Amino acid sequence: MNKPSHPGPALAALAALLEYPSETHPAIPDRTALAGYPQALAELDRFASGFQALSPEEREEVFTATFDVSPAVAPYLSIHLFGEENFKRGDFMAALNARYAQTGFSPGDELPDHVRNLLRFAATIPPEELRELAQFCLVTPLGVMAEKLRAENPYRALLAAARAVLEEAHPGLVPAPIPQAAAAGAATFCHVQTAGCGCPGAAALMEPSLTQ
Repeated sequence: MNKPSHPGPALAALAALLEYPSETHPAIPDRTALAGYPQALAELDRFASGFQALSPEEREEVFTATFDVSPAVAPYLSIHLFGEENFKRGDFMAALNARYAQTGFSPGDELPDHVRNLLRFAATIPPEELRELAQFCLVTPLGVMAEKLRAENPYRALLAAARAVLEEAHPGLVPAPIPQAAAAGAATFCHVQTAGCGCPGAAALMEPSLTQ
C-alpha cells in the first residue's frame, strides 16, 4: 500500500491513545489510520495486544504509573530535550505556545510540551514544518521515552509506533541527537548549522536563548 501524503491522521490517532483510559477510550485502535506505515502498524498491534489484555482498572493503573504519578517516563518532551532543571525548557514552551497561537492550535489543559500535544500539533502542520519538528523535537525523545519503559508496558509500543510513523513518513531523516545528559544539563539541543532552532516553525523559534 502506498504511503499517505501526510501522516496527520496516523499521528492524531496515536495521540488519542495517549489520553487517560476511560470508558470512551478505544480499546481496539483504528488500524486504518496507520495504513501505509507497516513498521508503525506492527508496533500498534503490540500495543493493542498488551492493552486489550488488561482490565479497565489495570489500564488506568498502567497509564498512571507510566505518565502521571511518580511516572516511569515524563511525558513532557522538553525534559528529554534539555534536562529537567535547564532554564531552556521555559523558553521552549513559550515558543511552542506562541506557535500554537499563530496556528490556532489549543494545547488544552496540558503543558505545551506534553507528548500528546506535540503529536496532535504535528498532525496539523505543513510537511516542511513537520519534518523539522520530527527531526529536532520528536523522533529522538520518543525513542528515549520508549526505551525507558519495560517491554511488557503497552505504552512502550505506542511511543515506538509514533516514532515509526515519523521515520516512515520521512525516509532518510537523520534525527538530531540530544547532546546533554540530564545530570549535566549544560549543552543545548538546538545546534543546527543555520541561525535558528529547528523546532516547530524555525522562524518562530529563532531566539538567542534557544540557539546559543
